[in-house]
Amino acid sequence: MSRKIIDLSGNHWQMERMRPGQGVEEQFHLLPAEYQGTTFSWNFASIPGDVYTDLYKAGEIEDPYFGRNMHKAKWVGDYEWWYTHRFNVDELLSGKQFRLVFSGVDYSCEIWLNGIRLGEHEGMFSSFDFDISEYVNLEQWRGGSNILMIKLNPPPKNYRNCGGKKVNFSGDYFTGLVPFGIWRPIHIEVTEAVRLNDYRVDFKLQGSDAAAVLSFETENMTDIAQSYQAKCVFKGHNFSDTDPVIHSFPVTVQPGQSEQQCRITLEDAKLWWPWDMGDQNLYELEITLEKDTVVIDRLQDVVGVREVTMEMNPGFTQEEAEYPWTFMINGRRHFLRSACWGGQPSFFYGRNSLEKYQDRVKAVRDANINNLRIFGWHPPETPEFYRLCDELGITVWTNFTLATQAYPSDESFVSGVIHECVSTVKERRNHPSLIFWMGGEEVFFSGAHEESGNKQLMLDIGDAVAELTDVPYGLASPLSSASAVNLGFKTKESIHANEHYYGGGIEFMEEYYPSLDCAIIPELTAASAPCVESLAKFIPEDELWPMGLSWGYHWADIDILKNLNFEVFNDFKMGSLEEFVEATQIAQGTVLQFALETYRRRKPKMSGVSLCHFITHWPDIKWGIVDYYGEKKISYDYVYKAYQPLLPSLEFEKRRWNPGSSFVAKIWIVNDFHHSYAGLTLTWEILASEQELATGTILDIDVLKDSSKLFEEIECLIPEHLSDSFTVVLKLKDGDSVLSSNRYELLIGDQSLAKQRSLEHLALSKKNADKYGLSVYRYWPEHWNLD
Repeated sequence: MSRKIIDLSGNHWQMERMRPGQGVEEQFHLLPAEYQGTTFSWNFASIPGDVYTDLYKAGEIEDPYFGRNMHKAKWVGDYEWWYTHRFNVDELLSGKQFRLVFSGVDYSCEIWLNGIRLGEHEGMFSSFDFDISEYVNLEQWRGGSNILMIKLNPPPKNYRNCGGKKVNFSGDYFTGLVPFGIWRPIHIEVTEAVRLNDYRVDFKLQGSDAAAVLSFETENMTDIAQSYQAKCVFKGHNFSDTDPVIHSFPVTVQPGQSEQQCRITLEDAKLWWPWDMGDQNLYELEITLEKDTVVIDRLQDVVGVREVTMEMNPGFTQEEAEYPWTFMINGRRHFLRSACWGGQPSFFYGRNSLEKYQDRVKAVRDANINNLRIFGWHPPETPEFYRLCDELGITVWTNFTLATQAYPSDESFVSGVIHECVSTVKERRNHPSLIFWMGGEEVFFSGAHEESGNKQLMLDIGDAVAELTDVPYGLASPLSSASAVNLGFKTKESIHANEHYYGGGIEFMEEYYPSLDCAIIPELTAASAPCVESLAKFIPEDELWPMGLSWGYHWADIDILKNLNFEVFNDFKMGSLEEFVEATQIAQGTVLQFALETYRRRKPKMSGVSLCHFITHWPDIKWGIVDYYGEKKISYDYVYKAYQPLLPSLEFEKRRWNPGSSFVAKIWIVNDFHHSYAGLTLTWEILASEQELATGTILDIDVLKDSSKLFEEIECLIPEHLSDSFTVVLKLKDGDSVLSSNRYELLIGDQSLAKQRSLEHLALSKKNADKYGLSVYRYWPEHWNLD
């Protein structure tokens, strides 16, 4: 075999706690691989995983996700944790080169093999490796003749000092517990003395053909230059292909590391597209080094032919927006019907699985979402995640983990961040789903940010990324906050549409969302509670209803949720747990429907909108439309409707209409597909208590590809006797076939009186917040004022 992988991941690891420095003092690093008793009583552990999950499985801590247990586990981060694994290596591999590869350790570690110190590493996202050829034991012992010892250092507690190098653990939906562990696989690569290390492929479209610009790294561990034949092969992976495209050329591999390059033409290339634009054609790529027809080493991957460019959004002056925000895939506009991912599926790495990723990413596609934004409060996702997005045609916008801090500007910090960003890009750059890199999340958001080196750091990251990939890069999001404008950015680049939620009733949705004018909305929030069955899994029974402290601990902004209910229903919906939960989910869906459709109707001036979030990484009462356990909220169905690629959409100025007044609205059709429709029929109905108030039909409609167009204004008199609500139903038909439908629930009532009551509720909420701060005790002051 040209290359062999020995997988060291799995459930046969063991772990133990030590005070900082005690492990080396006890000489754990010198333990021999012989069958002996020192580690017999150590807990068993899993790699990939994390310390908290291993301790929970061992019964040393309670489930951190239940009730208020998470803070009770903070002591874990005050210790160093030793992980050990014994293994054998096939004696037939004698004479080969052995490299021990760590895909990712969070955050800082020191490594020994068979008592030999290999080195140390800091940084969660960068892989690292060691040449262990001279240290590997090929004898076959009971339990293994090799012993690997890993010391995890206590994790950092101040996110500011490790941003960009570690996932965020501080913010308004984190608990303060710092995650850490060996979160990615460990393996040994067995090769000859000359090997392949890494590759990069970029595609340039040339009519119906594509040029693959391919570079790959070779390493020669001898002192003599070696001559080989390099062979690069492209063949269809998920589509029928005729003959593989094969390109061979001679290479001379000098001692050390060097780069080889070639350009390969793929005639009549099968392109990769987002799911709503075309097929997800994928190619198998194989790169080999051969000597006299014998394969010395081989790299294999699956790639997609696609080209990403950016264009300016129409409708803005140079003084309003100077950056391009329109994503062009293979020369066609890709409007982002996006969601902030909100993951990984679990904050604790040991609770993640491929099955969870498959389930959650499929739910993304099923919700009509065509893009996921991984913002800076969450880690860049695993290669398996991007592979799923490749296969399903979901594009990905990936931030580096720099979020809402004024970061240090010293050379050591900056170089560490750049190193992590470079490693992140190299591991993910060949996935066709990845269409955008971004430096920071809310890093131009305050006076402290303005005075920091954040802007220069984002520029430096951009320079580093530009050398590694042709995928576009953006500095930060949002780029039109007040502080960003003070730093010289334009006023209508990108805005986070979060103030309707955080305002807690200052503005209704109809006031807030239409007032924002910018090229793209990368973040838009509305919240709800998960279903009662999910709540019961993490809220103690005696705190479910009436609500107890664990609700606030799991980030329920209760006053905001109540006011969202009032905004949507004219009622706080506090009659029962079931009533409240259902109302919050419908309210979340109603807000998202209104906001998402508002911005979709503005295409092409606006080029995308991203709701926040799709999933949640721990059991919280917050923004996800799919809860931690994978259960879809009612709001999921609203997003599915609002994100239909072909969408009939209703524009209205308010949700409350007085009896006896005329309801007025406009009907639009938005088409994100890149094909047109001819001769369609649109019907509309206005209903109240099963009574038909008005209907209409628009015949022989032509809908252009990639378009948004106003088709008709409708009007209906609201009867004097109505006192609750009314419904508007839109259907877009091709003959008898319904291509798309939409539904809106509107209220009977006085908008100004409702706003007054909302503000009164907000005032009471602010009074409690002024007294108790933003802690959970503002909702339960009796737990603050103890006897």
